[in-house]
Amino acid sequence: MGITRTGGPEVLGLLDLPEPDGDGLVIRVAAAAVNPVDLATRSGLIPTALPAVLGWDLAGTVAHAPAGCGYTAGDRVMAMTAQLGTGVGSMAEYVRFDPEYVVRVPDALDLVDAAALPLAGVTAVQALRRTPVRAGRRVLLVGAQGSLGGQLAVRLLDEPDTTTDLLVRPGDAEACRALRLGRPGGGAVLTDPARVEAKAYDVVVDAGGAPDLIEAVCPGGTFLTLVPFAAPDPARRPDVEFVLHGVELDRADLAEVAAHAAHAARDAGVRPRTTVLPFADAHEAHRRLEAGGFRGKFVLMP
Repeated sequence: MGITRTGGPEVLGLLDLPEPDGDGLVIRVAAAAVNPVDLATRSGLIPTALPAVLGWDLAGTVAHAPAGCGYTAGDRVMAMTAQLGTGVGSMAEYVRFDPEYVVRVPDALDLVDAAALPLAGVTAVQALRRTPVRAGRRVLLVGAQGSLGGQLAVRLLDEPDTTTDLLVRPGDAEACRALRLGRPGGGAVLTDPARVEAKAYDVVVDAGGAPDLIEAVCPGGTFLTLVPFAAPDPARRPDVEFVLHGVELDRADLAEVAAHAAHAARDAGVRPRTTVLPFADAHEAHRRLEAGGFRGKFVLMP
């Protein structure tokens, strides 16, 4: 599933490509998730060589494994491809991939669950690593209702000494209040950006594209954005540390994401919220995600 030209969701189509040969680790894809970066690539906002198979996240089973790579045929695995850098898209029946960036799927997760995790989960792990020590600090998470925001919210709310306010759309407030139940971190659920207190937070993590909320950071605090197309001008607040975070492939971080999700599924019954569609309906997933208001993750299956 990919594009031969850029444009709206209608440019997505099925591409007839040769199967990868047996030179390297070949994964038979069971599911591949749709992320905002796929929409930006399809539209031309982010340039890529054409034709292009889209997709960053995948889960499936090993179809071919070279000797000594640590995997055998039939192993359940997940991976993040970083399509813009690797040129390898995940929305294909078979993907040849570097085994150094592949991890096993824990027994507690099915392959659809696993496909929903890599990009959002690794981004969350790496983003929080780039913020200062949060114990005893006040944190604002913007866009906690999204897939990435949800990953960030769970991790922040599990920090017992951190006060984390979640800023979400009004329709997502109850779900976020439920997410807080039983978790040790303090804080409130907010729904109106205009009522966010100015210069009140040590750390603001923006996963929703709200550059004006750099004004919510106290002097000496940190504003970290995960939305490069809606980043504030750092000169606006020279007294604030500005961080624009971009994700990097990292096997250890991906393994940590898988283990964290397996623990949540096994011990708390919490699984990624997914909507499953066939590859042929990728345009519908793009259309609905672009329209806004969608909760969870679209996962496509061959």
